Amino acid sequence: MKKKIYFSFAILLILALPTTIVEIYLRYIGLGDPIVYDSNYVYGYAPKSNQEKKRINDSIVSINDVGLRSLDNWSNSKNNKKIVFFGDSVTYGGSYIDDTETFAHIACSNFKNINIVCGNAGVNSYGIHNIVYRSKYDKRIGEIYIKVFIIVPDDFYRGLQNSQTAHFYLNEKKFFLSGIAEALNFLSVKYDINKFIGKSDDTKIKTNQFDLINESINLLTSEFISLENQNQKFLAFYIHPRKNSSIDEYIFNELKSKHKIIDLKEFLKENIYFDSIHLNKLGHKNVASIINYELKNIIKNN
Repeated sequence: MKKKIYFSFAILLILALPTTIVEIYLRYIGLGDPIVYDSNYVYGYAPKSNQEKKRINDSIVSINDVGLRSLDNWSNSKNNKKIVFFGDSVTYGGSYIDDTETFAHIACSNFKNINIVCGNAGVNSYGIHNIVYRSKYDKRIGEIYIKVFIIVPDDFYRGLQNSQTAHFYLNEKKFFLSGIAEALNFLSVKYDINKFIGKSDDTKIKTNQFDLINESINLLTSEFISLENQNQKFLAFYIHPRKNSSIDEYIFNELKSKHKIIDLKEFLKENIYFDSIHLNKLGHKNVASIINYELKNIIKNN
């Protein structure tokens, strides 16, 4: 009987020790307490309100009371003018960038003394449809003084992404071994068995990509014209990837032929990228200086 007890204890120890080590490591690098999201019929999904999480490299990600990445709650800023940034993960900044290191925060860091606060409505995996519809239909945000759109080429061929996109959490459940649970969630989405069986795609005809791109360009430029007609102040910036493809060039050329957009290409040096499109801390700082300059021009004239 004692041998069975010792044997069972040994097996339990063999399983528990590496599991514990892995969990401790994943918690250490910032996994286990992810940002959680709400689904939405119109704009797909957005962060749930009132969150503050410590993530990669001890970076803090704060979501305010209206679902924006911001250190300022709208309920405490009722008398302040609001500037809101709309975009995808490039704008959001990622979990490896602290709130205070995103260009949305840095560009606005000296506006509080003139009663202006800023919020970041950038969300991972957003396409043009998500960006435009969030700008139009997220009523929580309220009246916006200046809208800032940050556009990258990937946005134009994503279509409308829904809440099933990627590895986002749609609940606030507290999972046992939460670090491992988050890692498994990421892997299960990335390597979903459906992708290798029923959803293994052997489609040969893919001629609609440019139809989607052109539709996205028209949607965005139509929204810009609509905002002008409403006398809504806004800015639009274009961030090129580290290496441009022919599709990237096509998107940019078509977009600028239809509406004014501020091209950031001359400010996008090799050393400002985190990967092929996302910015590192220096990149956020450099882009923030350009955005700040353009915002100041609007503010001083209005």
